[in-house]
Amino acid sequence: MLRGMARVRRRGTLLAAVALALVAVGCTSAPAQAPPASTASTGAPGAASSTSVPPGQVRISGAVRQPGMLTADQLAGLPSQTVAVTFGSDKGDERHTETGVSLFTVIDRAGLALTPGKKHDEVSTGVLVIGSDGYQALVSYGEMAPRLGNRGVLLATAQDGVPLERPRLVVPGDAQGARYVNGVVELRVLHSTPGA
Repeated sequence: MLRGMARVRRRGTLLAAVALALVAVGCTSAPAQAPPASTASTGAPGAASSTSVPPGQVRISGAVRQPGMLTADQLAGLPSQTVAVTFGSDKGDERHTETGVSLFTVIDRAGLALTPGKKHDEVSTGVLVIGSDGYQALVSYGEMAPRLGNRGVLLATAQDGVPLERPRLVVPGDAQGARYVNGVVELRVLHSTPGA
């Protein structure tokens, strides 16, 4: 019986040591920060710093021929459209009228950089949309391209007739609003990597 108690005590001590080590690692881990400017265009994980992106502007990075900042004036100069959307949220069903620019148009304007020789590379490409709070959602290029899914994904600049300080990702047809990213600060174009 004493031997059994000693085994239980040793296991308990080992479990406590493992738990303390995990807590220590969690406490000393650096908080998530925006990637350095050098990694922003490589598709490295991380959120864009909202302080480095002025209100109304959006950084375009990753697999595009013309990365950089899309200013509020440039965004306003692109063809706009208005859509009525309904989606579920933790507040219940929401209904809004969203006005803005097609996300496809924004990425097309930046010039999608495709892999030479790779068949239909655009269908294995996506846009990681990052909000000022670090929230992220991925939209596949194929679902928004007019000749493919033609989903009418929108970078809204006004909701219910009220201008937004920062654009909002709107995905018409989504039953839930999980991909509706508020305060968009970055559009990061990514190619999928097999096995990743």
